[in-house]
Amino acid sequence: MFYNIHDELLFVGKARKLRQRIKKHFEDTVSPIKHHRDEVYKIEVCVVDDPMERDIYETYIINTQHSKYNIDKAFFK
Repeated sequence: MFYNIHDELLFVGKARKLRQRIKKHFEDTVSPIKHHRDEVYKIEVCVVDDPMERDIYETYIINTQHSKYNIDKAFFK
């Protein structure tokens, strides 16, 4: 979970290989946060082993904390 300096949730993602995925978010040209990398102040990690539970938890966090840049899984307006 990527947060800004005001502790607002910017983006939630999931990965099997965390180090590679975070690195990709800061180097890749197609990352969902590519235009907002300068906003990231803090990264939090939550470990969920089961793949289905991981998907459910990701969607839950996106929608309860109103993630700013996860638009594909956001059900709030």
